[in-house]
Amino acid sequence: MRQISMHSTLHSRSTSNVGRQEVLDASLRLQVVRARFCDDLLARRPCDAEVFVITDRFSLRDWLEGHCGRAEELTAVTWTRHQSVEAFAPSHRFNRDLVQAGVRMTSFFDISEGSPTITDFIVAADDMPYHISFGPIQLKLLDGERVIVEGPVLNDRRSLMMIHGAEAVNAAGQYLRAVRGGAVRAVELREHYPAGLTPRQHVIAALLGDGCTDEEIADRLTLSVRTVRYEVARLMETLEVKTRFAAGVRYAEADTLERHHIAGTCNLIDHCGGPPAR
Repeated sequence: MRQISMHSTLHSRSTSNVGRQEVLDASLRLQVVRARFCDDLLARRPCDAEVFVITDRFSLRDWLEGHCGRAEELTAVTWTRHQSVEAFAPSHRFNRDLVQAGVRMTSFFDISEGSPTITDFIVAADDMPYHISFGPIQLKLLDGERVIVEGPVLNDRRSLMMIHGAEAVNAAGQYLRAVRGGAVRAVELREHYPAGLTPRQHVIAALLGDGCTDEEIADRLTLSVRTVRYEVARLMETLEVKTRFAAGVRYAEADTLERHHIAGTCNLIDHCGGPPAR
């Protein structure tokens, strides 16, 4: 079973103060541009922006996938806070489809205050252009031409806006360069996991604890059912139990205190001394 020290390592040895300050400075410049577009939209002044009011997560997903699916290049900064595996899995499947379709994608995840299970999911994602970094603003840059960021609050609802123009694109580019400077490829964090369970097995164990079937786990993790069953067998052997139900229960019992401690105390990002993101 993982020890607290392992997951704390992914957070507490943070990006250098200089690198963090560069990200914060760049994010401030981006926020100034964003605020100007929000003011124009609220005042109904003409501006080169499209706003989407969020009514539910399904319409939000359709809107984002509609725009991202038409891009040839996509760079994103995403928070993992408040995300569950169930909520993250559809985005991961869509990302995999984009990569397989030839989209040049780079995803930076800020894992501070996020679920360790989501971090395990990201680290376990083979052949995906996933990175861990510090990113205070969520953003998508499409084809170096369009920027999607948080929009204004309209009728007590959150919104997203897609903005165009050199000013927005340049501000987004500066921010992304700063985020990239402190990033590490997610798969390179595997070496920080102690002997025992792999990142993928941590995710599978957590899903077993939630009562998921092998088929449901395979669907969420975009794995074959055969692979899931193989991993469950290895998991049961490592945890020294005879049933998949017992594996989920034992993992949940052993991991609950650790995960609650991590969620409450770890709020920094670590690049773990790895090479810069590629």
